[in-house]
Amino acid sequence: MTPSPLFAAYLATVRPVERGALPQDVPPRPKGAVIWAVCAGCEQRSMMETLSRQFADDGEVVTVVATQFTYDDPNVYVTPNTRRTTRAFLAHWRPQLILWVDGPLDPLVLFEISKGNSPAILIAADDTSVTKTAGKRVPGLIRQCLNIFSDVLTIDDLVTARLIKAGANPQTSRAIGELNDVTSPAPCDDVERAALTTQFNTRPLWLAAEIPMSEVPLVAAAYRHAARRAHRTLLIVTPREDEDPDAMAEAFRADGLSVACRHDDMPPRDATQIYLAATDEGLGLWTRLSSTTYLGGSLSDGQTPDPFIPALVGSAVVAGPRIASHHLHYMRLGTASAIRQVSELNGLGRAIEDLLATDIAAHQAHAAWDVTSRGADATNDLMSVIYTYLDQVDS
Repeated sequence: MTPSPLFAAYLATVRPVERGALPQDVPPRPKGAVIWAVCAGCEQRSMMETLSRQFADDGEVVTVVATQFTYDDPNVYVTPNTRRTTRAFLAHWRPQLILWVDGPLDPLVLFEISKGNSPAILIAADDTSVTKTAGKRVPGLIRQCLNIFSDVLTIDDLVTARLIKAGANPQTSRAIGELNDVTSPAPCDDVERAALTTQFNTRPLWLAAEIPMSEVPLVAAAYRHAARRAHRTLLIVTPREDEDPDAMAEAFRADGLSVACRHDDMPPRDATQIYLAATDEGLGLWTRLSSTTYLGGSLSDGQTPDPFIPALVGSAVVAGPRIASHHLHYMRLGTASAIRQVSELNGLGRAIEDLLATDIAAHQAHAAWDVTSRGADATNDLMSVIYTYLDQVDS
């Protein structure tokens, strides 16, 4: 690409603090096709993990190298932000295709991309692609950046129209919807599920998923509140992976509740109030058994399980206000009224009581399932576009 005079002047004057240099222990380029995914944040990187799983399911040898603009995890590559580091990145990975996944455009990086032979696609685009791009007031800069992309795939028609107005090619710009960043429900042993269903014998069930020790008192209080109305209620608790299940069981017992521990092969009896599940079984089994799931950490430190895990299998989701992790998933469920959010500690018991005693849980779970499945068509559409480009490289 030959930059316009104003674009060239902008590139010559920008001097960012360099980041994204390849680490010394960077692995060699793998065999097969490589896709470089430039991600705006963690949620977008999660979308790319979904693509990687889809390639594996399809039996394709495709490696997705995802980078993020800022991150302090040594296992996450930082997106290069200078012409030198971008050239080095491209030379090492030699990607067949580049995906710019949402977020602002970086003229320096895009200029280096445009000089290579790898086509680039802007995907999951929203308004931030223009509004937060550095140098956007330079005449023609946004248009020239957008014209670098062979395709522009947006979240809706309104964004498409705005990007076309900003300079995107109307012939290669279209809406495909919001991408799905989860491919399938968490796994479950159906034989074990059937056995436990018989064992629980129609008792009302709810799940407190991956709770930290600090939430034991409030979960115990919520159980008592809900059990006043939904008699014979059984609460399944999965501790966080780093918590001691024996210590958690003793904490519930100290609160006056009857506890059976799965890791000690203790079956739940009629008098059992808390069934402490093993921490290494995942949530697939327990979310399928429970009509309602409280996401641990959302009333304390904000480190919660993904709300899509219960939503995908029809368990109504309850969460507190601290939802720093998986923020986009919480936002999608909240917009669709597909999650019950509680703002204070006593609200958890009332929410569980309502969801166990009425048909609200079924309506909420249906709305949540609609949200979690909505991105499947967009993801399939994107996969078709990607395969078209990879086939062109192979031919």
